[in-house]
Amino acid sequence: MTSVAASPETLARVRTVAAALLPESPRLGAELAARITDRLPEFARMNAGALVVASCQANSNALLDGLIRNVPMHAVAPTVEVRQLTRALVQRGLALSAVMRAYRIGVQHWTEQWAEAVGVHAGAGKDAVAVAQAGTSFVLGWLDEVSERLAEEYREEAERLARERSLAQVEDVRKALTDPDLDVAATSARLGYDLAGRHVALVLRHEAGDAGAAVRQLTAAISNARPLIVRVDMETTWCWVPCTAAPVRAPEPAASLVAAYGRPGRGLAGFRESHLEALAALRVAELARRGPGTLTRYDNVAIAAVCSTDPEWCRTFVRAELGALAADSDAVRQVRATLEEFFAANSNFRATAARLGVHHNTVRYRLERAEQVLGRPPAERRLALELALHLASRLGPWALQDDDVAG
Repeated sequence: MTSVAASPETLARVRTVAAALLPESPRLGAELAARITDRLPEFARMNAGALVVASCQANSNALLDGLIRNVPMHAVAPTVEVRQLTRALVQRGLALSAVMRAYRIGVQHWTEQWAEAVGVHAGAGKDAVAVAQAGTSFVLGWLDEVSERLAEEYREEAERLARERSLAQVEDVRKALTDPDLDVAATSARLGYDLAGRHVALVLRHEAGDAGAAVRQLTAAISNARPLIVRVDMETTWCWVPCTAAPVRAPEPAASLVAAYGRPGRGLAGFRESHLEALAALRVAELARRGPGTLTRYDNVAIAAVCSTDPEWCRTFVRAELGALAADSDAVRQVRATLEEFFAANSNFRATAARLGVHHNTVRYRLERAEQVLGRPPAERRLALELALHLASRLGPWALQDDDVAG
């Protein structure tokens, strides 16, 4: 299939007109570029004027070459130079919609120039009309073929740049977390985030797919200020959200996220400390097997976070202190919860009953049951017992059961 369905005589005239235009290609490219930048001021704002001129001239040359050689439409493709110039436009920050609009403006201008050239070099009459139609048909077909391939070129370059920026951002964030001699102002400028401000850190686990929308929804619920969001691997995202109010209250996240957050902090020290707390809170959430759609606040698990830095020691301690109270049954869980509330209420039966919504005699019965199961009064070794109860409530079955049961 040829690019222009026309008689041999018409094709010969097309070649004649295109050959006559070939020496004028620089002028055509410059005029075309001027028309595009006049209609699309974003090209000038992005300092892309020289790139537009080069691209217009390269495309004009490609069009004239295709017309002279009557290139089959299936063989039409952007030249290497045009592809490189397209990638350069991406690097300048031009949107794909702007680039594609520039091509449509360019083709409109080019067909006008072609019609004028036909009048000069092919005369008038039916033959001239056929030459004008043949050239216009080729240019429009060329636009269909080239624009699709250039759009793919654009997307590939945009994805490559996004990966590079993401890697550079992760590297800057890691330096912000560890470098003792960090240039805070320069790093803040590169990240687009004020490291000297007041912020709260979040750490999120998610599926390997795109969790960006869910992450942005969660950070927006904390503050309208622009957050710093860094995807550090396929399943982990770190965030920092500027905040002014204390304490920070974050909502439950989307069902695709397991989230944890630290306490608010100011400056680079707060940036680092809040992040470490968020990591620790997430570790507790994962040990406790908290599922997607959950949010763990460091303040609520701080003791469990400290005690579970050595997970196996933590499990051994809990089971040794609780003994038979570590059983995973409704009745024993009820006794553990009552005993924990009793300690929290300064060993006051009525206050414990009020907190649990039961009669104070029920509290007495459950405490007697605790003493029977423990084999000693709960007040004996109270600190260790209270800590074990706290860890059991925060870490759940993982802290209470053997591996073959817990798994």
